[in-house]
Amino acid sequence: MNPKRRRVSSRNARGCKSARYTLDTMPPEVLGIILRMLSLHDVACTVRLISRRCFDIAATVLNSEFLIAGTKLEIAIKRTESLMNSVKTDVELFEHSTIFNALELIRFQYQMLRAVTWRYTHPRSRDSPTSCFYGGRVLDNLNCLLQTVLNPGRVSTNVFNYVDLQIFTRSCENFMDHFEKITERRMNRSALVSGCKIVDVLDCLGEGRQLLSFRTSSRTGNPMISMQLKYVLRRAWFTCLRVPNSNNEHCWRDRQRYMYLRLRRLVGSFNKHLFHKLHYERKLVLRTTPSSLTSRKPPPASTYSGYGEYGGQFFYYGNMSKYAYENKFKYARSGNVENTGGEFEEEANRPHRFDLVIGVQLRCSPDLAPLSTRTSLKVDDLEDRGADSRQELYLKLSTRCTASKANRLPGDFTWEVRGPRVKHSQCR
Repeated sequence: MNPKRRRVSSRNARGCKSARYTLDTMPPEVLGIILRMLSLHDVACTVRLISRRCFDIAATVLNSEFLIAGTKLEIAIKRTESLMNSVKTDVELFEHSTIFNALELIRFQYQMLRAVTWRYTHPRSRDSPTSCFYGGRVLDNLNCLLQTVLNPGRVSTNVFNYVDLQIFTRSCENFMDHFEKITERRMNRSALVSGCKIVDVLDCLGEGRQLLSFRTSSRTGNPMISMQLKYVLRRAWFTCLRVPNSNNEHCWRDRQRYMYLRLRRLVGSFNKHLFHKLHYERKLVLRTTPSSLTSRKPPPASTYSGYGEYGGQFFYYGNMSKYAYENKFKYARSGNVENTGGEFEEEANRPHRFDLVIGVQLRCSPDLAPLSTRTSLKVDDLEDRGADSRQELYLKLSTRCTASKANRLPGDFTWEVRGPRVKHSQCR
């Protein structure tokens, strides 16, 4: 009986040996579980490049982890708000308020990442090409920051390191620059691919967004969306000057990419100054806090300026903080820094001469619509279109810059996109 048992055992061994899996033969569900045990940076920079099959599975893992990180971020914000409402001591209130301020900065970076990438990583149409959110290090840093808040056993003091927040912010900016320059430019066969990305970027503003009108219609058989929006950026400017086009630059892809870059940087600087102001004001309204924990010194006067030239047009844009605005135009503050009530009231009643007003007129197919309209659209509108239907897009962005007019520069700028490509832009 022993030889017979040995023969059975050898057959089982051969069967087990033939059932071994490799990366190319392993079921995708199992491989996805294994990849989630690795750092997402390794998944994006190593595993994704092994083969086409590994690329597809790694892309699925990275794209889903990006959405999961957004859900975790909202949970962390709600949890921190709940803790702020139930604290018993002033020290705890200050600690949770500091965490909430940091989460606000992280949420803005996440919203901008989503505005830049979602049309390519999570397209609405099944026929659209799908890319990968290959910023694995960005996701690793984000998950590490969120874990410190969501971990029940954490110590509440010194949860967020300012250096870690700076590293995360810089990694997000580097990834978005690379994604727009390489991935988006390669996939942009027409202006319809990026759709209303300009609106998605402007919707990341912390304040100043106004929805003037929104309606859906289907007179020609194809559902269409019409919107009018207005964005007001306080203490900001955006100027366009015509210059000789010596390099003969007429690539519409680069023209579009640089416009996205300008608006993204302008929104980023505006939100940075806005959050610095809001976080400082929150510290002032907190109840008695230890002097060692917080400083009542206002944020430094800060100004951001950007410029660039392409296709015969020179752009100069930027934004200044409230404190830089007051220092530059010599507005005397009422009382000292401790007396914030009169200061805020004076600031609210003071007319602002340097507001940048951006207007957007939009008419497009539902699958090209901005991300903010997703909750207002029906599921049928987002399904694949029929053979006779076609995508349509008309977007007109116009800026009115009071600061430019005050300095005898062109104060109005118009950017239009119609159909498959950028139509034209005007500055006057």
